[in-house]
Amino acid sequence: MRKLSLIIFYIALLILTSNSQTPGNKIRGTVTDDDKKPIEFVSVTVQDIGISTSTNGEGNFEFAGIPPGNYLLIFKRSGYESKTLEASFDGRDTLINISLSESLIETPVIDVTSSFKASEVSKSTFSVTELNGRNLTKQRSQTLAETIENIPGLSSVSTGVGIGKPVIRGLSSQSVLIVHDGVKQESQMWGDEHGPEISLFDLDRIEILRGPASLVYGADGIGGVVNVITKPLEFSNKSKPVFYGEAVLGGFSVNNQGLGNLTLGIGTKNFGLKGHFGYRQAQDTKTPEGTFDVNTLSGIRTINGGKLFNSGSKEVQGGANFGLNQKFGNVNLSFDIFNRQVQIHEDPEIDPEASPNQKLNTSQFSFNGSFNITKKLKLEPVLSYQMQERKEFESKEDKEANITALDLKINTLDGSLKLNHEISEKISGTVGLSFTGQNNETLGEEKLIPNYDANTFGAYVLEKINTKRFTFSLGGRFDTKRLNIKETVFEADSAGNPLKVVRTQDINFNAVSGSFGIAYLANEYVNAYMNIGRGWRPPSEYELFADGIHEGTFRYDRGLRTQNPGYDPKPEESINIDIGVRVDYKNFNLQVSGYRNEIFNFVYPSATTDTLEGFPVYDIKQDKSSFIGYEYTVQFQPAKWLVLSANGDYVKTKNEATNNPLPFTPPMKNIFELKLQKQHMGKLLNPYIKFGTKLVSAQNDVDPLEAATKGYTLLNAGIGFDFALAKSVTSVDFTVDNIAGTKYVDHLSRYKSYALNPGRSFNLQVSVPFRF
Repeated sequence: MRKLSLIIFYIALLILTSNSQTPGNKIRGTVTDDDKKPIEFVSVTVQDIGISTSTNGEGNFEFAGIPPGNYLLIFKRSGYESKTLEASFDGRDTLINISLSESLIETPVIDVTSSFKASEVSKSTFSVTELNGRNLTKQRSQTLAETIENIPGLSSVSTGVGIGKPVIRGLSSQSVLIVHDGVKQESQMWGDEHGPEISLFDLDRIEILRGPASLVYGADGIGGVVNVITKPLEFSNKSKPVFYGEAVLGGFSVNNQGLGNLTLGIGTKNFGLKGHFGYRQAQDTKTPEGTFDVNTLSGIRTINGGKLFNSGSKEVQGGANFGLNQKFGNVNLSFDIFNRQVQIHEDPEIDPEASPNQKLNTSQFSFNGSFNITKKLKLEPVLSYQMQERKEFESKEDKEANITALDLKINTLDGSLKLNHEISEKISGTVGLSFTGQNNETLGEEKLIPNYDANTFGAYVLEKINTKRFTFSLGGRFDTKRLNIKETVFEADSAGNPLKVVRTQDINFNAVSGSFGIAYLANEYVNAYMNIGRGWRPPSEYELFADGIHEGTFRYDRGLRTQNPGYDPKPEESINIDIGVRVDYKNFNLQVSGYRNEIFNFVYPSATTDTLEGFPVYDIKQDKSSFIGYEYTVQFQPAKWLVLSANGDYVKTKNEATNNPLPFTPPMKNIFELKLQKQHMGKLLNPYIKFGTKLVSAQNDVDPLEAATKGYTLLNAGIGFDFALAKSVTSVDFTVDNIAGTKYVDHLSRYKSYALNPGRSFNLQVSVPFRF
């Protein structure tokens, strides 16, 4: 009670302090269309300090109390092109007027993931894509991986509907970093059925960087980064505080899922407070009725459609964010919880009544700030503490009795200190330090990984040079990781005598990573980029010491040191070459990229012909591997009310030691969409109707111990609109997935040998933001 009283006291003190500040000078302006008419409801964000507002009925916006500095302003509204504007604010009133043209083409305008400072995407030397605004609302699905899986270069390893893991250019698990508001998410991502615990509500955008990101984020991220960014706090420009929020309701018929989220916020001139609470609950997933033949290593198998027994899920999520915006900079404190319960459907031929399930509890405290030392020197500390407990149960009855098969507790302290600097108008960069400390406890009957402590330190530097036509980026980083394995009994006899033990041992990894990139602005419509990057990733504790049955993956895994206690593990090291072109000409947009990612000491599970305790044995191995592929996106607006789009990707993988493809290589996909949309229809804003087709090729280029899968075509449609309510824009979206009820199995589905993918689904989501 005393701690709670102190917290309330400090919050009240901050509010009183912020209200007593003398208002600083302002950045204000007007947003109009090409006919000089004001545009209402345009979102305006000062990216560098993470604050936002929206234009009023006269198209006006205003920010008060902004410290002197150079800022990147972002202007967005559905139905109009998005724009960025670099503004220099010297402490005096600054007037900014900008016009937006009507456009149905949606493209990323900024890049915050590939470097330590936001920049215009045309100056990015990396392959970057984002999902934002209304497009994010329309695409929001049941998991993070499913929400972004139709973006070129991305796929999803799925365990039914409730669990999905992002795949970037053929790489997944710990090769892909999930970052939430600057903090790396640590949630035992080594498991095939371990999905990231990230809320999909109250998001500003999801930004994806393809290719190694070790320079920016350290170890892991050898395949890319999924950067999830929460909506910024809002602050009042008047003497009275602003109250705002959003209510979201929705549902998916494919599993009778219902969802809801409520966000509430308050902002004064200098202080902001926001909280949110969300809930999802889903029943068993429905697949198309009838039979379907699938390939297995034993031959063709006929599987049955219908409901997937034991495939429901439930989520509770919430959090709070406190922010202080002053002349010295800004400070944010946040707390998040994400609790999930997931049922895992098993092969009905083995046990039709099997009911394994998972229970995950994740919480996180974080602090981040931005302090203006001078106009051209900024210090940015980030500190977070994450706690996650993962429990896996062999049956529903075991869960009710709290008898765990697997019980993992991991606590992670993560911090970084960045010093952003501008040497001149053309040269800027960042130097910094990072630290990660982890403690893992293995408490359940199954000991898939040992108890351990791990500490990682890193130091890095990144510099950028901007000229009229060129942007050059160059950076380097050094990391060291020390892994302290504690003695852990994996198996004991009935008398408690150890039969299988992992002994105390230390393992050290060191690595140098870096990147060099060039972006060339040929003219105002065309820019090209090239990047050469080196990434690294140490083998995970699971890949080193796994020795047992993992119920979630239905196999017996043996780690590198399980097979050979004297094995000297090497970190994965990659050399990635990425080349791309971006064209944005009037009513036409094109983005194309090609890459080659060569990974030395690549870690992967290799199927064997052995079985242990009735499960197939997989041995973890390290070999040189390569990933070669491309992505493309095309958008064309032939009429004011019509936009045509196409996107797709292809990746070819190769294990250089065996000349075989790597397991779980995504098949080629192409997605085509037609959308009709108007600016106004009576009181409705941006009413639209869309039709889409997703064509996924057969995957016959597989490892000899992996079965091929057939290609498939999915049809989908959607309709929606916006309307003004409570000084904000409410949105309604209704979509139909798999309209034809196509029977298929996806190559990246972990159910592909015994269960169909989901059938037809009617989905409705209503988002009601408000502000007063």
